[in-house]
Amino acid sequence: MEETGRITDFLRKSVIFHNLPEQDLRKISLSFEIIDLPMGEVLFYEKEPSNDMYIVLEGKVRASLFDEQGNELVLAELGPGEFIGEMGIIDQLPRSATVLAEENTKLAVLRRDIFLKIIQNNPDIALNVIKALVARLRKTDDMVEALAFRNVESRIVKFLIETGKKRGVMEGGKYKVRKMTHRELASRVGSSREAVTKALKTLVFKNVIEDRGNFWLVSPDAEDSVDP
Repeated sequence: MEETGRITDFLRKSVIFHNLPEQDLRKISLSFEIIDLPMGEVLFYEKEPSNDMYIVLEGKVRASLFDEQGNELVLAELGPGEFIGEMGIIDQLPRSATVLAEENTKLAVLRRDIFLKIIQNNPDIALNVIKALVARLRKTDDMVEALAFRNVESRIVKFLIETGKKRGVMEGGKYKVRKMTHRELASRVGSSREAVTKALKTLVFKNVIEDRGNFWLVSPDAEDSVDP
């Protein structure tokens, strides 16, 4: 019952289900199954069949694309309360990305046939799904714009600022962002490890970002200091 209560709470705050009556939310929460995904394990691979949707209850997952050499492009990182698989549950096309656990993660799963019945009984959900998909599309547009028109230095600064905004950690008027490996950073900004290493050295030399041991510091307006 504790898990069901948590699912109800997540549904109440979600873009898709938020405007449903409390009684319906509780009923829908009973339709979810709970699964555990240990850190490093794959939830599903790109191009696999898609028949269900997930809510992250605990932990964090990332959705990525991989090329034939194993290079990774991270499309999104998703934490508690966020949904995965809402596109596939509608069109049943193969998965558009590989999703794996960045840490030990607990997920709630909703099967496609149950989701379609919920929509039939609550038509307003269909509009909410469209809104959620549009929000995802806008994020994708931002990523395409960065890859197409920004150099590596600009992409790094943009990523660090966005990460700082999400975590809300400030020091001396600058965002404090925990360091990751150059390979991990490259997967976030769509570049090679070598190019990221070179760009970081340049950004630190120009004092656009500060190297503070295990952290980087970046000003909220640092993008004004780099060429796009």
